[in-house]
Amino acid sequence: MRTLTNKTIAMTAIALAIAGCNSDTLPDKNGNSFGQLALSGTPLVGETLTATVTDANGVDASAISYSWMAGSETIVGATSSTFTLTDAEVGESITVSVSYTDNDDYEERIKSSGTSSVVGVDVPATFSGLTASVANNVSEDLTGVIVINDDDPGEDMAEVQTGVATTFGVFSIEASGAWTYTLDTSNATISSLVDETDSVTDTVAIASVDGTTAELVITIFGAPTTGGGEPTLAAKITDSMTDDAGELRYKLDSAVAQGKLTVSFLKEDKAETADGVAKDAYIGLFGESTSTSNAIVDLRIQADKFVIRDQDDIPVSVPFIPGVWTDVEMTWDASAASATVAPLVTITINGTSVTTDAFSSASSSLSDVMGGVRYAIFKLGDNSSTIPDAAYYVDDIKLYSDIAGTTIAFEDDFEGYSEGDSLDTDNGASPYNSSTAEAVVELVVGSGEQPANPDNKVAQITDNMTDDAGELRYKTDAAIAQGKLTVAFFKEDKAETADGVAKDAYIGLYGESTSTSNAIIDLRIQADKFVIRNKDDIDVTIPFVPDTWTEVEMTWDATAASASVAPLVTLTINGTSVTTEAFSSASQSLSDVMTGVRYAIFKLGDNSSTLPNAAYFVDDVKLYSDTAGTTIVFEDDFEGYSEGDSLDTDNAASPYNSSTAETVVAVKAR
Repeated sequence: MRTLTNKTIAMTAIALAIAGCNSDTLPDKNGNSFGQLALSGTPLVGETLTATVTDANGVDASAISYSWMAGSETIVGATSSTFTLTDAEVGESITVSVSYTDNDDYEERIKSSGTSSVVGVDVPATFSGLTASVANNVSEDLTGVIVINDDDPGEDMAEVQTGVATTFGVFSIEASGAWTYTLDTSNATISSLVDETDSVTDTVAIASVDGTTAELVITIFGAPTTGGGEPTLAAKITDSMTDDAGELRYKLDSAVAQGKLTVSFLKEDKAETADGVAKDAYIGLFGESTSTSNAIVDLRIQADKFVIRDQDDIPVSVPFIPGVWTDVEMTWDASAASATVAPLVTITINGTSVTTDAFSSASSSLSDVMGGVRYAIFKLGDNSSTIPDAAYYVDDIKLYSDIAGTTIAFEDDFEGYSEGDSLDTDNGASPYNSSTAEAVVELVVGSGEQPANPDNKVAQITDNMTDDAGELRYKTDAAIAQGKLTVAFFKEDKAETADGVAKDAYIGLYGESTSTSNAIIDLRIQADKFVIRNKDDIDVTIPFVPDTWTEVEMTWDATAASASVAPLVTLTINGTSVTTEAFSSASQSLSDVMTGVRYAIFKLGDNSSTLPNAAYFVDDVKLYSDTAGTTIVFEDDFEGYSEGDSLDTDNAASPYNSSTAETVVAVKAR
């Protein structure tokens, strides 16, 4: 019989220990001190567990082998001293085993005790569809759908609410996110709203089933005032044919891959047949086929609401009001479209985006729309009945060959015709397609000259400091790589010093530096013209008219910018693009603007003189994080303040940057 020596026994001894259970660090009879294994960390998804080995005999960390287990299953690939927990381990106890030969040549194998069961991390829900609007005279229920997204199974639902009283109405929401809001039209605040520029908001708290909260903001505005505008020529579409609809159709020479349509329309209240059946009007963009089911997008204007044809999953919360001019903007992008990939579309109605993101075209023939838009069609009624007593008016049509709206492909404000001119094929001068039918030019009350709202609130900027200019400055939380600013301004005629020296006002977008020479773009509003600072090669031909409201839109794109490549910019004044294409920023510090916009600044005067008798008014500021204008980052129409409120640092509720100076809320009719 072979006899083992004590040394042989010692060299082949295997130590078995359970961490947390074995505290014996004394040598065994062969001289080996058992190793110790400690497991630390929180058993929570995303957290890291750490195995720590100590051995009185010494151990080389690189010689230790690790094996992790979840319950009774070995975790494949988990062979280091640490392990980061994932969703796969939820509900399991985690153990780790180690094996090694210590510095005295003793072999050790140790297994830890198990953790408590691993707990998953709840993923907060996200929400879309959190805005809606309604006129103050609408007694019918306002409906919509809030879409809840949650990666956790079974948590993409809303907490149900039924008949909850809000500030101005009653609200209910189903688990699916479908909601109903009934406005209290008898409420004194609601009934006193003057017109669409006069509004209040009703904020409704909602929650998903996992407890994530959000707010639905319903804007309630005064019913628009009709009449009172200046006469204008527009296209009038009727439907007196039993075998066709009334239609105004424009056909482009070739398909436009991406672009924008803007148009104003008015649909009369009694757009119904002799039997009282209400009929729809339409605004549609089509590719190579004009079959209704093949449209890139087709907006149906019904008796009391808007509907997007074949897009039942997209509720349009913006209300339709008959007999009132309405502005519509559509963009399309077919640059990545194919016979299997649909173009992307956006719709904006009266400045409100229907969706937070672009949505896919519902065309049933993607091969016909993958090249983009070929036709713009405005239609009333259908092919089976007539509408004897109503009309559909269209004005200020603009088709652009880019989403930012810098390059006009076609436009018509109908002012070049005579009243009564046909737009059908019997008029050889008509630019419209041969399918146009029952469309004539008529003198109507225009969309752009509605009665002013005498109680409109604005930001009023003055300059009475000799060491600084008057300024309204907004700072974003982080730089925005691409986006759009829209704003309305009014600069008084006498913006001059006591010595009669005229002073400029400014609208500027800046990156990380607010030095004037470093602006992404800085529009100077002078005594009689516009100038883009440091862009002498760009002549702004659009005249500046003092003492009138002016609309300005700026877009920027810094997605390809760098310390040596400037962001691209566009500028539109009163709907007219200053350049046919985007132009490069003139910033003298490209490193400060290469990430995009950080500041929007509205300024009057300068640091060396005062303007005692003039003011610069700003209203309806909107900053978007995309050039199409679908995602709002910041907006302010100043209606939520009281007249006289400061917007400077002495008002803790002001959202504006500390450099804001001499700016207060005032009343200025629009």
